[in-house]
Amino acid sequence: MSSLEQEKRRKAEKPVISAERAVQLAKELYGLDVVAGSLKELDSYDDRNFYLRATHARPDALSDPRDCNGTRDGEVQHFVLKIHNGVESLAPAFIECQNQAMICVRRGAGCWSPRALPSVHGETIARATAPLASGIEREHAVRLLPFRPSGLFADVPLTLTLLRNLGTATARLSASLADFDHPAAHREHVWDLAHAPNVRPLLVHAPAERHALLAGVLDEFESSVRPLAPQLRMAAIHGDVNDQNVLVDAGGTQVLGIIDFGDMTYSWLVNEIAIATAYALIALHYSARTAGTAGVAAPPALSELEVAIAMTSSYAAEMTALGQRGLTVAEWAVLPTLIACRITVSLIVGAYSSAQDPANEYLKLTQLPGWEALKRLRAVPAPELAAQLSAAAALLSTPFWQPPHWKKNNDEDTVVDLHTLEHRAYLEHFGVHAKLSMAIATVLKERPANPLLAVAELLSPLLNKSK
Repeated sequence: MSSLEQEKRRKAEKPVISAERAVQLAKELYGLDVVAGSLKELDSYDDRNFYLRATHARPDALSDPRDCNGTRDGEVQHFVLKIHNGVESLAPAFIECQNQAMICVRRGAGCWSPRALPSVHGETIARATAPLASGIEREHAVRLLPFRPSGLFADVPLTLTLLRNLGTATARLSASLADFDHPAAHREHVWDLAHAPNVRPLLVHAPAERHALLAGVLDEFESSVRPLAPQLRMAAIHGDVNDQNVLVDAGGTQVLGIIDFGDMTYSWLVNEIAIATAYALIALHYSARTAGTAGVAAPPALSELEVAIAMTSSYAAEMTALGQRGLTVAEWAVLPTLIACRITVSLIVGAYSSAQDPANEYLKLTQLPGWEALKRLRAVPAPELAAQLSAAAALLSTPFWQPPHWKKNNDEDTVVDLHTLEHRAYLEHFGVHAKLSMAIATVLKERPANPLLAVAELLSPLLNKSK
């Protein structure tokens, strides 16, 4: 079955579960006594997810301080009951892959994730019968996960501090999964950016006036990304670091954890930060729309370049700090197109999904802000944006508390950061190395209070003049 057929079936095989049935399953499968009035259905593309608070008599199995789902009295705990769609219910190996990946991340480099909790029979994947919208009864996979009370990235103001912390958390996610593999992760999946053009048949569901721009992104993938595919590193990736899957603290500055591993695949490693950056750009314009009045979006608080720099430079820096390799020359080169591809796939699949389930408002969340983000992103040629992002990462990797490294070159003193040889090689390809050196010297000399803003201000004119 193709990935497109699987995506269509997921929508058709979303289980129908009433609140009463969810309470019953929580009791029968997990021994939970749900607190009256606490159960609430959560948004989901194709599963049924229920938040609930409950008590139980299984502390050894269900109570672990690392789950971060307890209450002050220590008796009531927060959970999510997840009933999978019909397609994934027939693929328990992939659900088990998610379970193992979450355990790997929890043990890894400081990025919290939930875990699959055992049923009364000791299963991390339980089974239950539920009807589909067609009325046909099906057996569905069921999991219970700890719910960590927190905010969502989607619900807090977008700041450079939060974006840098999200880039860092995404790197910790990548580092935690660096040695993870599972046969079920090697799958064809419509959301896998390595196969982004596979969504082209669904383009008909998008508004006609958007077709040219959306198709252009997919065409650029074929011409610019696919030839570099042999040079892109492979890894198991989460594949969906979006604003609904990132938990933040009450102050909206710290990333507490990453949830929902349902889109994980074995794919290009660079896709992880490309996806996270794409959704950060969408969030930028979603925030602008909600801040506006009378249907008119307010000006974004940050520029697209600031958002992309904050995400990608912090990711590269943290990967290096964790003993992993940052981004390679080829990965920097394809990154802008992959960011655009994720927004494109989200818009196309979202338009298709909305057509199949018009009443589901969750499916429409990214349409308007996603379209605005894509238009603004595509206003800058991908090679130029790649050079800007790579230059920013090189600049921000230079320790501000140390003097620059100086090297005599053609009778002129130039600044050389000995730790960014790959960045320099890539920048030299675009003829901007000398100007980057000047920018580094300027930033080191002036020691600005906000290096990111200084980077954005310096790089744009420098790189534009170098063309």
